[in-house]
Amino acid sequence: MGNPNEWRYTWQIRDDITSSSTCEFCGRTAQRLTYEVSHDTRTAWICESCVSRYNIAADLDGEPLGPKAARGYAHGLTARLKQQTCHDIIRSVQAELPTPELEEVAVYFDRNVQLSPQHAARLFAALAQIGHETIASVFEVQTRSKAHQQEFGELADEQRRLVWNALSQQQRRRLTSLGFAPSGVQITRRSGRKPPRVEIQLAAPRIPVVSEAAGVELVPKSKPAQ
Repeated sequence: MGNPNEWRYTWQIRDDITSSSTCEFCGRTAQRLTYEVSHDTRTAWICESCVSRYNIAADLDGEPLGPKAARGYAHGLTARLKQQTCHDIIRSVQAELPTPELEEVAVYFDRNVQLSPQHAARLFAALAQIGHETIASVFEVQTRSKAHQQEFGELADEQRRLVWNALSQQQRRRLTSLGFAPSGVQITRRSGRKPPRVEIQLAAPRIPVVSEAAGVELVPKSKPAQ
């Protein structure tokens, strides 16, 4: 690929919810987000790690952006794209199951850009019902507050198992310490010089579906605020 720092962003970004994309710079597989870059007549799709590692520049409304500004703008577009992806998934489920409960999920997400444990459980159950596959971690679930932690703990075990797939390891450890882990969780403690670390695994399949690899292109129309 030559010198990575000679490439420039085209401002096209793909959000592959199946996480099956490959970076054409470093070769990493199982990527969700990839960014198109160009050099002379060539184009390539690269991962978030390469976006952070290399000094890739860009143009915006005909004006050049330095690597730092370009990277910051790319991150802003990424946040918007991930939000749009989740919004589209929810609306696609609603189209097949137009229920008041899913409308509530849609409204909640649009207001909070996250899901509460209860709303996440409803959405993931609906995804399973209509036979669509997606990776639960596409969505962020709120568990920081005591209210949301308690809300998770009050879910039925099957619902907690559905939501568990969307949680980070830190969230899982916290909820496990509160006694809210779903049945079937295996906890392994590793000892050594550092304090014991809890590793949590849940023997359960991914949520059954939303679509095949989704490709989305975002083209900026104005400069970022200074």
